[in-house]
Amino acid sequence: MSAGYQAILWNKHKIKYDLILWSFNILFLFIAFTLNSLLYPDANMATTIIRSFGLLSIFLLHVILSIGPLCRINKKFLPLLYNRRHLGVSMFLIVSVHAVYSIFWFHGNGNINPILSVFTSNTHYNSFLFFPFQTLGFFAYVIIVLMAFTSHDFWLAALKPWVWKSLHMMVYLAYFLVILHVVLGVLQLENNLFIYSFILFGLVLLSVLHIWAGYLSFITDNTKTEVANGWQYVCTIDEIEENKAKMLIVGNERVAVFKYDNKLSAVHNVCKHQNGPLGEGKIVDGCITCPWHGYQYQPQDGCSPAPFTERVATYNLKLDGQKIYVDPTPLPEGTFVEPITFSETSIPVIDSFYIGWQAKMDKPSIKAMKLFVFPSVIIGLIFLLSFTLTQNKIAVVSYSDNARGFTGTVSNFPFPNLSIVSKDVFGNPSFEVYPLINANKFGADDLIAKWCGKQDKCLATISAYILTRENTRALTLDDGFESFSKDQGSGTPLSPNIELVDKDKIIRGEIIDPKCYLGAMNPGEGKPHRSCAIRCISGGIMPMITYKENGEKKYAVLLGEQGEKINEAVLDYVAEPVSIKGKLYKYGNWSIYYINPKNIIRTSIR
Repeated sequence: MSAGYQAILWNKHKIKYDLILWSFNILFLFIAFTLNSLLYPDANMATTIIRSFGLLSIFLLHVILSIGPLCRINKKFLPLLYNRRHLGVSMFLIVSVHAVYSIFWFHGNGNINPILSVFTSNTHYNSFLFFPFQTLGFFAYVIIVLMAFTSHDFWLAALKPWVWKSLHMMVYLAYFLVILHVVLGVLQLENNLFIYSFILFGLVLLSVLHIWAGYLSFITDNTKTEVANGWQYVCTIDEIEENKAKMLIVGNERVAVFKYDNKLSAVHNVCKHQNGPLGEGKIVDGCITCPWHGYQYQPQDGCSPAPFTERVATYNLKLDGQKIYVDPTPLPEGTFVEPITFSETSIPVIDSFYIGWQAKMDKPSIKAMKLFVFPSVIIGLIFLLSFTLTQNKIAVVSYSDNARGFTGTVSNFPFPNLSIVSKDVFGNPSFEVYPLINANKFGADDLIAKWCGKQDKCLATISAYILTRENTRALTLDDGFESFSKDQGSGTPLSPNIELVDKDKIIRGEIIDPKCYLGAMNPGEGKPHRSCAIRCISGGIMPMITYKENGEKKYAVLLGEQGEKINEAVLDYVAEPVSIKGKLYKYGNWSIYYINPKNIIRTSIR
């Protein structure tokens, strides 16, 4: 408790709690980054960051949600509850790295606001296999943010306990959204049995703990006692341990009857701090002490000791021999009630009741902490290792670290490209065609048009990065129009002819954006990458289709039947298995597939 809102008072237990927590977090991330760098050296660092911080967040959320019911089942786990706020805020910091990085990595640098992109890039809300799982994660993150920013007791007082508690109970909604977010994300890319198994294990474990704790409360709440002449029977004196309480339902309210120093007092069972169960606490230094966070109340009047001002309702009691009775009518909060006295020699009870601000922990509590911490660490690391070792292999791609100069012919026909001409062994011209992409998530059409003016094609020297996947290359400009050099080079602009390969070609493959797929992101493919690919294509980057033919991976730029751009028309099919019939042409070392978007057929069940 505190008389004013000030910095949390630190003691050795809080420091030790955080040291253990962050030592595990650092170890978890260290192992994740090390394994990924060794096993998947071609993976983009952003992928490792997003996955590692995401896995750690999921694990910590399960730990947080298990603490509450564990403490209701066995009070030896109370030290975990007392400092749970630190665990929650730590999880918020870790999940923020995952969430913020994901939003700006997949949705940033495009043609709309990244937050808006989360909701509008993938709109398959009527599909299970293609459901935009990012939106589920976004709403879960919003709840976690609200909980973290209102975790201080200032907000508890400002919002009132019932509002604050209702807000923080939304963690279960966040958990439900996170489970769907993870399961759908894994289903749409990894389809990893280990992840499903661990998620199921966590779900079952939390369900069992909460049902168990709820059952114990149900028994207490539904224990009926007799009512005689307006007084409700509680129990006999010897049924209450010294400095402990008997809890029961009185007039639809939970009441705690405490026994201490040969006295009996009754108060409302709900703590004013976070609705903790006072009856599960004990009398410490003459005050009822809440088991959750150590808030205290005087048993005879329900008032917190000065200078604190919290108060709970009190109840009248009477004794009939050894039988205790309570008046079901509560008295106003803070009303003094003379304690009932009795003659009995009480034997002090030594138990493992933990009070955080005393920074004392007995041996049973220390043993309980070990029983919780060590298995949790082992399970967390097994969770990490099982996913890391079994995740899908990541393709060999590269994104050159440094921009290079390229001189050749730039043209928007048939798609934005740079053609570099050389001579083959017979002296004939040979063309190396590079699809040309602007910086960030935009097409290069306008830049080429601006550079060439009224010409269909012209010479240029550009500064660009090479994207490479399976010997297939594209170029992404270094700095927009500034990437075009003033030196256009000399000679005549040359580009290859377009040659018909198959006028009735049927291709079954996946529509992609070439920038991410060929190397800017890795893995830049599959349904989880769908939203990012949509941002690239809607920003003007030419759509492509990747497919296999005779066991060989091939690529073709998609254009309309008359060679027109069809970016907007294919957005709904990006990252999905499709079948298309069209005309296949050869353009240097690249292929072009002229299609009618109406002929695109999904080959998976939606």
